[in-house]
Amino acid sequence: MKKVTILLGPVLLCFLLLSSRNIVVPQKNRTILEKVAELYEANFRKFQNEVEALAFLAENSEFSDDLKLKEQVEKTRLSYKKVEFIFDYYQTSYSGTYINGAPLPKVSEYFQAGKIIEPCGLQALDEAVYDDVTKENFQHIKMLANELKNRVDFIAKIHLPIQLKSSQLIECIRSGMVRIFTLGVTGYDTPGSINALEESYVSLQSMETAFLYFENDLSAEANTKFEALRKLFSKGKSTLKSSADFNSFDRLVFLKEIINPIYAGLLEFQNLNNIKLEPYKKHAQNYQAKNIFDTDFLNANFYSELVYLPLDNPKTIALGKLLFEDGQLSHDNQMSCISCHNPNKGFTDGLPKSVSNKEGFFTARNSPTIINAGYSTRYFWDMREFNLEKQVTHVIDDNLEFNTNFNAIITKLKSNSQYLKLFKVAYGGIQKEDINQRSISNAIAAYVNSLISINSPFDKYVRNEINEYPADAKRGFNLFMGKGACGSCHFAPMFNGTIPPFYLESESEVLGITQGFDTINPKLDTDLGRFANGLRLDHHPYFKNSFKTVSVRNIELTAPYMHNGLFANLEEVLEFYNLGGGAGMGLEVENQTLSDAPLDLSKQEISDIIAFMKTLTDVSEYTTTID
Repeated sequence: MKKVTILLGPVLLCFLLLSSRNIVVPQKNRTILEKVAELYEANFRKFQNEVEALAFLAENSEFSDDLKLKEQVEKTRLSYKKVEFIFDYYQTSYSGTYINGAPLPKVSEYFQAGKIIEPCGLQALDEAVYDDVTKENFQHIKMLANELKNRVDFIAKIHLPIQLKSSQLIECIRSGMVRIFTLGVTGYDTPGSINALEESYVSLQSMETAFLYFENDLSAEANTKFEALRKLFSKGKSTLKSSADFNSFDRLVFLKEIINPIYAGLLEFQNLNNIKLEPYKKHAQNYQAKNIFDTDFLNANFYSELVYLPLDNPKTIALGKLLFEDGQLSHDNQMSCISCHNPNKGFTDGLPKSVSNKEGFFTARNSPTIINAGYSTRYFWDMREFNLEKQVTHVIDDNLEFNTNFNAIITKLKSNSQYLKLFKVAYGGIQKEDINQRSISNAIAAYVNSLISINSPFDKYVRNEINEYPADAKRGFNLFMGKGACGSCHFAPMFNGTIPPFYLESESEVLGITQGFDTINPKLDTDLGRFANGLRLDHHPYFKNSFKTVSVRNIELTAPYMHNGLFANLEEVLEFYNLGGGAGMGLEVENQTLSDAPLDLSKQEISDIIAFMKTLTDVSEYTTTID
C-alpha cells in the first residue's frame, strides 16, 4: 500500500488550533474540570508513549515477532480508549481520518481537501496484524505504525493542554455511550482482533471516572441521579466483564438496561445540576434527546443547511407533496415522483429497475426508498449529489425519467391557479417570481425530508413504550449487531451508512454484487457506481463498484434489493452476505470492503435476522390509495 505523506498546511493548522483552543473554562467549575483535564492529558501522554513503543517495535521486529506486535497494538488501542470519548468530540475529523477511522479509503473534506486518504490508524493496524504474515504486510505494518506516531505527535502539540466546559464533558460522555453501542460492541472498531468487549469496558470505565469528578459539585436535586448513574456505570462494566464471548453478548439487554438509561440519566443530571447546554460544535446528534432511538435523536435539518430555505416549513412540505404526486413535472405529463416511489411499497416501485418514460426501457438502477432519506450526507446509489434540493434536478434532466427542464415545468405550474396561490403563500416575496427552480426543488426536498420513520415495533420496544417483542427478533437483533456484522455498516439508530457517534459522513461499500445470483459461476455487475458518478474526487479505483449503504428500515416492503435489484427476497440477501459477497464466491473484486470470510450463519440465525429487520417496518401514516 502506498505511503501517504502528511501535508499540514496553514488551513489545517488554523482548523486544528481553532478546534482546540477557543474553549473557556467557567470559574465555578475549575476544580472539577481541571482534574478531568489533568487526567485526560496524562492518559493522552500514555497513549502517545504506547504509539511510540509500537512504532519502535514495528521498525525493529522480524516475522517471528508477530505475536508481540499484536499485543502492542492491543495495548495501544486500549490506551486510546481511555481518551477517545474526549479526543473524538473535539478532534472529530482528525480522529476519524488519521487516528481511529475505518480501514477504508477516505475522500478528505478538511485536510488535503479532495485527496484520497488511504487506510490508516488504529483500525487499519488492528486489521493488518491479524492478516497473513508476509514481507509485504510486515512492511505495511511498519508504515502504519510510523505514520500513526507522526500524526499523534503532531496533534498532541496542538490539542494539549485541553480546557473543558461541564456541558461539553457531559456531551463527550453521552457521545461515548453512542460510540460504545454502535462502534464498540458491534466489532466495527476491531476488525482484526474483535477485542470489542474489552475495549468497550475500558471506554466505559474511563467515562465513569470522568463523570465521578462531579461528586464534589452536586446540587441537592442532582445527588440522587448521580448515585443512580454511578450504579449504572458499575452495572455496565459488570455486564461487559461477565460476557463469555463476542457472539453471545446480549446487545439488546445492554442497550435497554445500560446504554439508554445512562444516556437519558446524563441529560437529566445535567439539567438537575444546572449545567447549561452549550455544544462545542454542530453535530447531527440532538443532545436534548433522551434515548438513542428517540424520534428526535438525529436532526434531519442538520443535513440540509445549504438549501434554499429550511425544509421544516409545513406549507412547503404540503406543496412538495402535491408536486411529488403531479405528472406535470414530466415531459409527457405521465410520470411523477410517485411512479418510482410509491408509499404503498415503502416509497419504492417493487421492480428490479424502474420503468422509464420509453416503452420497453428501464432505468439504470433500482429505485430505493426515500423514507429517512434526509439522514445522509450523500444521495443516489452512486453518491453523486450532496443535498436533497439538487437531487431533484437529476431526475428532471434524465432522458429516461422526467426528460424535461425547469423552464417547461415553471410554465405549466404558472398556468395553474392553485399552484400560483400555494407558491405565493410558501415563497412569496423571496424572489421576483414565486415559482422558480429553487422553490420547486425546495418544496419537493421539504416533502422528502419529512418522510421520517422511527416509530416501528422495535423503536417502541427499546424506548420502553411496549413490553412485548418477539423472541426471534431479539435473537436477530443481537446477530445483526454482533456475529452477522450487519450493524458495522448499517449503523444504529437509522441503520444506514451515516457514521456514529456524530453522524457527519455517509459511507459507500464495495460488496461484489453480481449480475445474477449464481453462486457457482458468478459474474461481477458492470455498474461502476461511485467511481463513475462524474465527481472528480470519487474517480478513484477504491470506489469502483462502490454503492451507498442504504437503510434497512422498512426493508420488508422494499424488495427487490441492491442497486441492480439482484435479490428477490431477504433470504437471498443474507445468503450473499453469508458467503462473503462477490469475493467470497470466488470473484476478483478490486478493493471489496465486505469481508470475504463466510459468516457461518445457520438457517435459523438468518431467519432470526430477517425477523428483526421486519420489526423495523413503520410506514402506516404514509400509505395511500395511490396504486
